[in-house]
Amino acid sequence: MLGPTEALNGLAERSQQVLANPDVIWVILVCGLMGSLIGLLLRSGASATFADKLSNHIKGRRSTLMAAWSMGIFLFVDDYLNSLAVGTAMRKLSDKYKVSREMLAYVVDSTAAPISVIIPVSTWAVFFGKLMETNNIAPPGQGVSTYITAIPYMLYPWFAVLMIPLVVSGIIPLIGPMKKSEKRAKTDGKCVPPGAKR
Repeated sequence: MLGPTEALNGLAERSQQVLANPDVIWVILVCGLMGSLIGLLLRSGASATFADKLSNHIKGRRSTLMAAWSMGIFLFVDDYLNSLAVGTAMRKLSDKYKVSREMLAYVVDSTAAPISVIIPVSTWAVFFGKLMETNNIAPPGQGVSTYITAIPYMLYPWFAVLMIPLVVSGIIPLIGPMKKSEKRAKTDGKCVPPGAKR
């Protein structure tokens, strides 16, 4: 805003600085490779086969969402991988039992990142450990151990993960847009929001 004629040059310089950061390059590569892997799983039919195998054990809406939650807990290595894999695998079953995509997205998203934060054998622990060392919050080589000591105090991830079964079981009732989307899916069978792509 102070130098509008230099905005483009400034953006280019800042972008180069960010993209030259080894940590950012690592995140971009990991996300790109994971996205490619999920694309292969979709196109090859592996995710559909997995959903078919799960359908032998899942008999309704609640068990579909609890299965998504459970899968999210076991895929703790990375939140992006977690979201992509669980969302892809559970889409067919959630459609079968008339679960709105919004509800599936809530369960998947509220499990993926929080569980990656809580379990220190994840990309989050390594990334934030390195950030702590870089910003002199932790001594060199002690970033991950410092991160681990902070896990019990990270209230949001604990709350988010433990709240899902309460929402799925109806102990915590749905309100607002989520209530409307679930009603749309149950009564009209429209799991995908109007105007959204499958």
